[in-house]
Amino acid sequence: MIRAPLLLAVILAAASPARANPVEADYTVSQMGVPVMDIRITIDQAGDRYRLATVSRSRGVGRLFLPREQIAEVEGGLRGRDVMPARYRTEGEWRGTPRRTVMEYLAGTPRLAVLEPPEGPDRIPVSAEQAAGTIDGLSALLRLSRDVAATGRCDISGAIFDGRRRLEWTSRTLGVGRAPVPGVSGEALRCALESRLVAGFRRGDDPAQAGRPRQAEAWLAVFGPGQPPLPVRVEFPSTFLGALRLDLARAGAVVPAPLPDRVSAPARP
Repeated sequence: MIRAPLLLAVILAAASPARANPVEADYTVSQMGVPVMDIRITIDQAGDRYRLATVSRSRGVGRLFLPREQIAEVEGGLRGRDVMPARYRTEGEWRGTPRRTVMEYLAGTPRLAVLEPPEGPDRIPVSAEQAAGTIDGLSALLRLSRDVAATGRCDISGAIFDGRRRLEWTSRTLGVGRAPVPGVSGEALRCALESRLVAGFRRGDDPAQAGRPRQAEAWLAVFGPGQPPLPVRVEFPSTFLGALRLDLARAGAVVPAPLPDRVSAPARP
């Protein structure tokens, strides 16, 4: 059984010294009760530096509408609650086409070093001015976690650029309650999340429709002294069939392991 201490531990975690070993969490993503993807997240914070990495693999029917396998990694600096990404990369395959993005940050502005395949004529590119001041999605997760650790609440906002689209997002506190995941005991902080596409629209899309806010809910908890608050469940909408739900399966400190340099070839059906 995974035990989540009281939310007081969330605030105490902020004062704990940085640890050498990263924290690793395994999640299962399901749709209409059917598992469709497995995700592993590794968070490593040491002094004024951080590194986040994820490996996601679809399974079962999820292979019909989700990437078979994808890795993502970011490293950067820490200043108080703020995160300052330095380099972000993601690599995978979508519908048989390899996809790779590498962004390097200079004075708070991401610069695309690699974008494969390149942006096509069907999408309006995000300008450098629109991308300025944004961070990647992994850094945004850490930013939320550090704010929860410092305040015990999740009332923040920000902007994300993934190399093709800019999204604005907000998070607000809904309350504290029992963790909703079987096998996880204790309390969790419940947060309402909202994201909205503001740049990177496809040509011909109605901006009002494509940019409508998308709602989600997340529950976060701490699983040990010095560990960062982690999501235990996230429920978010999907444009394909029903809503998706991410549930924590395992969490704890681990000995660092190297992330693969390249994604393996898709398994044969």
